[in-house]
Amino acid sequence: MSLSNIAHGLTARGHKVHMLAGENSVVEAFAQRGLQASLVPTGDTGLRGARALTHALRGVKADCLVVDRPRDLRLGALASVAFPLALINRYNLSRHTPPRDLLSRLAYLAVRLTIFISETSARRALARARYLRRRPHQVIPEGVGPEFRPDSVAAEKFRATYGLTGREFVLAVGSLTADKRYGFLFDVMVRLGPAAPLLVICGAGPLADELKARAAVLGLDVRFLGLVPPELLPGAYSAAILLVHACEIETFGLSVLEAMACSRTVLAVDGGAVPEVLGDAGVLSAADDPEAFSARLRQLLADPPRRATLGTAARLRARKFSLREMQQAYCDAIESVCSTGKPAITLENAQAASPRL
Repeated sequence: MSLSNIAHGLTARGHKVHMLAGENSVVEAFAQRGLQASLVPTGDTGLRGARALTHALRGVKADCLVVDRPRDLRLGALASVAFPLALINRYNLSRHTPPRDLLSRLAYLAVRLTIFISETSARRALARARYLRRRPHQVIPEGVGPEFRPDSVAAEKFRATYGLTGREFVLAVGSLTADKRYGFLFDVMVRLGPAAPLLVICGAGPLADELKARAAVLGLDVRFLGLVPPELLPGAYSAAILLVHACEIETFGLSVLEAMACSRTVLAVDGGAVPEVLGDAGVLSAADDPEAFSARLRQLLADPPRRATLGTAARLRARKFSLREMQQAYCDAIESVCSTGKPAITLENAQAASPRL
């Protein structure tokens, strides 16, 4: 979603944009959002993957490559040796510390600009990896568009589409990967006992089968919806009682912002950049204490007036994160490092669901 937003902004400015991905599901998701996309058979960093990427870059005559994973950065640096272009690193690393291996450090010499998506992410990364400071960097927060708003009609359409009419549910949005910590949310739901609400999860990823099996063993009422079409996602937020978010290493937390824009109460773990995004317009809980998280969830479920107050505050805060301003900032940043006036730009998300570092 985030890369799609950036791509649409660049297209509106007059740039030619092409998306590259290492999984068919990601290519299809980009295509559903009206973007040109291609599959690039890249695995771990190596000459084979670099050759595949170089071939793709030549095919679209790219002037600039934007990457957002360490593996893609390394491949981009290798490809740039044979096919010179401007390499931009969008720092979106789902781990506590930046990579410190020699290849990553050498690859970073090819970077023209690093874009962080939160002040929290920039501060922590720059403090933990000195080599990141050697290249120009700036912070461009995520933004949310006007389609994310409280919408009862969209809520009912979402319910009807997924057979949820008449059901109240708590929502979680994010890829089914280890960093999103769905196991933590399952522990939370178990502690609620018979009073636990339906948990609806929007997202896909490599842990899908494992998480479904665990939910069944625990006897939890969980609905896995997979990748939800972008036009239905605002309805998901509007239909939910609240959003729960367990990732403690978010570089931003786009689903948190989307829920806020839809006037949903957010209950999240206190970690990563989420506190920066949420401010005092939601509820935070310790990342290592499912009992405390469960208690806060129980309190919110029993207190509709408080949820309404928090939802109103969340929507007001979400307005500070403008999608248009984000798109303009990316256009300005990319144009500043490209030598051509209207460059062909490639955004690479080679394996979004399960990056291999």
